[in-house]
Amino acid sequence: MLNYQTLTLPAWLTHKFWLLSNWQWFGILVIIFVAFAIERLAQNFASKITVKIMSRYDIDIPDKYKKRALSPIGIMVFAGVFVCAVQFLNLPGEFLAIISRGGKIILTVTIILTAHHAVNIISLYFEKLARESQNKFDDILVPLIRKTLKFFVVIIGIVFIGNSLTLDMKSIIAGMGIGGIAFALAAKDTISNLFGSLTVLLDRPFRIGDWVNIGGEVDGMVEEVGLRSTRIRTFYNSLVTLPNGKLTNVHIDNFGQRRFRRFKTKISVQYDTSPKKIEAFCEGIRQIILKHRFTRKDYFHVYLNDLGSSSLDILLYVFWEVPDWSTELAEKHRLLIDVLRLGNEMGVEFAFPTQTLHLHNNEATQETDTMNSDLDFHEQGKKFADEIINSPITMKKPRSVASNGTFPKDEIGI
Repeated sequence: MLNYQTLTLPAWLTHKFWLLSNWQWFGILVIIFVAFAIERLAQNFASKITVKIMSRYDIDIPDKYKKRALSPIGIMVFAGVFVCAVQFLNLPGEFLAIISRGGKIILTVTIILTAHHAVNIISLYFEKLARESQNKFDDILVPLIRKTLKFFVVIIGIVFIGNSLTLDMKSIIAGMGIGGIAFALAAKDTISNLFGSLTVLLDRPFRIGDWVNIGGEVDGMVEEVGLRSTRIRTFYNSLVTLPNGKLTNVHIDNFGQRRFRRFKTKISVQYDTSPKKIEAFCEGIRQIILKHRFTRKDYFHVYLNDLGSSSLDILLYVFWEVPDWSTELAEKHRLLIDVLRLGNEMGVEFAFPTQTLHLHNNEATQETDTMNSDLDFHEQGKKFADEIINSPITMKKPRSVASNGTFPKDEIGI
């Protein structure tokens, strides 16, 4: 430490003004000016380093993140330079203690803020890698790690700020350990949510962007997974915040994980359509399914399935292999349009609900049977059945099953 008493100073500098000599106040002003200049240089240097890192790793950092990250750096440098320099001004002990303690608090707070914003910037880089990767698990993992790191930064920062304020943090931490049971009981919902977030992380019931139905109550797209809650964007564009603790006790139906999307409907045709035409119509639909781009080719069904009250009902059962709902709707539209075109080309009349009213005539003559005995009925039925069986119009193995004539093991949606 320099001995300023041996220096020859002008008389006006040695006069005291509010606790300090004039030369000490003058020294504080010089230190502030120098610290401000160094702070500007440090911010410019940090800005250049940030731009260089961004260009090297192709990171797009928003301007608000840059300003928030650089401002604490400047304050941190300013406080560090000021606290170090005032030690040479031979200030009174109490005054120096106040300045030192205040500078250390500011230095600690700015370090915490810098670390907090550094986590944001680093997370942007990893989020970019997660978007580029095929594994959607990263989209959940990166936000969870970011929030966890921020939580630890804040906790560590509180400890250091307490030390700067000369608080006995060891006793406080020990007291927290003693009151841990009461705290756990009071924060059981928070702890449950933390375990719920670990369940989402380990079991991976859904990914960011998946369409999910949770407990039959919440239906929408997964937008964000946090430490405490999961946010679901509904199809009404509202945002539902669901506590993660609830995810461990409800069933989650993940529509986003479907490989195939089932489509089942019936095509009703009029009763006067001949069996040969129905058989040809069914085969035509099968060929349309085979030629469509997004249909599953190894498993579909097209059969005359029911004799309805006013129509002959053909079952159309097919699966789509599409990436999203919009494509599914477009392909379903194409298929139905092609079925309608096929029916028009073949002269198949589609049915609609009708009723036929029969009037009974009491004066009508009783119909005479051409059959003379019960045996004639049975023989006639056997004859017709033999003719139909011996001259079939249907194929033995319609293309609705696999190419080897057997059903696949992974039947879906039945």
